Amino acid sequence: MRATVDKNGTIHISDFNPVQAYKIAIKLEEGGIAFYQGLGRQLKDEGARREIDFMIKQEQDHLKAFRALLLEVKASVDDTFEEDDIVDHLQTHIFDASIEKEVADRADHRHTTLEEALNMERRSVVFYQGCLGQTTDAAARKAFSRIIEEEKAHQAKFASLLRAKCIDRSDGCLL
Repeated sequence: MRATVDKNGTIHISDFNPVQAYKIAIKLEEGGIAFYQGLGRQLKDEGARREIDFMIKQEQDHLKAFRALLLEVKASVDDTFEEDDIVDHLQTHIFDASIEKEVADRADHRHTTLEEALNMERRSVVFYQGCLGQTTDAAARKAFSRIIEEEKAHQAKFASLLRAKCIDRSDGCLL
């Protein structure tokens, strides 16, 4: 991994390896779990809380998958990317406490939680696509592509749930 600082002081990270890619994915999944757990504690609607529990389970499944992929590639790559390195300080604004509060405040219907889950997945995909664009290592590109596929599948699952809720709503869809 290479980090450079431009004249405005912005840090640019590039040239990831697959271990780093999966460590980032793991960190973001952990952030997603924490985000949804915090959101769930703030919601009054029982149905919305059940949906949040479902999303937490989905994030936990992703976390397990990314940990398994990390173990697969870790043996074959020289990893100088320590756990207390930049990944621990990664600020992507994909999961943010202010977003959590904002979503909880307007979560007067269950669509809101699914809409926000869908937005989180979209932001994750955009973030990983940015990482992919800054990566020249073929194995890391493959890792980021795999992560993007997983996140897009997650996105499709949440979109299907949201469409089903729209169809089932007697007072119309909020989308």
